Amino acid sequence: MYSTKSKIINTALKMVSENGYEWLSFQKVADEVGIAKSSIYHYFKKKEDLGIAIMELIEEKIIIKKDKILTYESEKEKLNAYLIKANTEETLYYEVIAKLTFDFNGLPLNLQNKIREHSLKTHEFVLQILKRGIEKKEFNITKNLEETTMGIILMSIGSYIYGRVFNNIELDISKYITNSITN
Repeated sequence: MYSTKSKIINTALKMVSENGYEWLSFQKVADEVGIAKSSIYHYFKKKEDLGIAIMELIEEKIIIKKDKILTYESEKEKLNAYLIKANTEETLYYEVIAKLTFDFNGLPLNLQNKIREHSLKTHEFVLQILKRGIEKKEFNITKNLEETTMGIILMSIGSYIYGRVFNNIELDISKYITNSITN
C-alpha cells in the first residue's frame, strides 16, 4: 500500500508526463489523490520540491535498471538493454524526463540541476559501456566517443518521441545502434 507521500509523487509524476511541469499544481494533485491541498504542504513546501521528488523517484528506478543491466555479460547486451524501454512504467519515467527537458529553461534552478545531474549520470553510464565494448573489441567506433555517446542517447530519446508521434508505435532502435558499432 502506498503512503500519502508516495501517492502524491506518483500522481504528480503522471500529471507531468501528460501535461508538463507548468500545468502541475498542488490543488490538482490534491484533487486527484483525494486529500486537502494543505496536506501536500506537510510533505512539500513548494512545487519545486515536488518536482525534485519526482526526479529522485525516477533516478531510483533507473538505478535499479542500470544495476540489472550491469549483470549482462557482453557490452552489446548492456547497450541493447539500456536502449529498450521495458515497460509502461519505465516509459512513463522517460516521458517525464522528456517533458521536463523541454521545459528546462523555465524550471526552478534546483530542478534544472537535478535533471542535469541525471543527464550526466546517463551520459557516463552509456560512455562506460562503449569504452568497455571497445576494450573487449565488441564495438568498432571510429568517431569521437563523446559524440557517439551523445548520439546514442539522443537517438534513444528521439525514438521515444517519434513513437508517440506515429500512433505510439514502439520504435526499437537498439539493434540499429548496436549493429552499426559492432565488430
